[in-house]
Amino acid sequence: MLLERPIFLTGFMGAGKTTIGRFLAAQFGCDFLDLDNQIETRAEMSINEIFAEYGEDYFRQLETKVLTSVPVERRAVFATGGGIVMAAENRKFMRAAGHVVYLRTSWETLRVRLAGSTERPLLNSAEGLAHVQSLLLNRIPFYEEASLIVDTDHKSVEEVVGQIQRLLQGVNE
Repeated sequence: MLLERPIFLTGFMGAGKTTIGRFLAAQFGCDFLDLDNQIETRAEMSINEIFAEYGEDYFRQLETKVLTSVPVERRAVFATGGGIVMAAENRKFMRAAGHVVYLRTSWETLRVRLAGSTERPLLNSAEGLAHVQSLLLNRIPFYEEASLIVDTDHKSVEEVVGQIQRLLQGVNE
């Protein structure tokens, strides 16, 4: 199966966007790009450093700039940051440019996956996991605007990728 349009993987931190994105891109024989890595390259700083020095609002502006600089004709799989869906401009761009796939993951699964993580600035707040759970609940309606929704709980990477491929095949027929 050929990838006709870019795929934008959305979902909360810990949903598996990068892991699944790499595997999905390999299956399609196309490029994989992690937008968080693109932001770090452009800013010449880690995401933690960007948050610490400039704050979340600045990071979100960079995120939108990097996303909207993606050539829409590029056939690739993109892993997005967990908060990218909060900006209407980002959601509109992704829907117009390609397939938006929400990797839906339960809070119970995310909590286990995120335990002990130091690489995620939003986990490092004084409110801790309660704040993160609140973020998830606020973002769910925006994630659910995706073209395709795939549940990831208790599934292997291969199972999730296979489901995405089947759903995309149905969309393209």
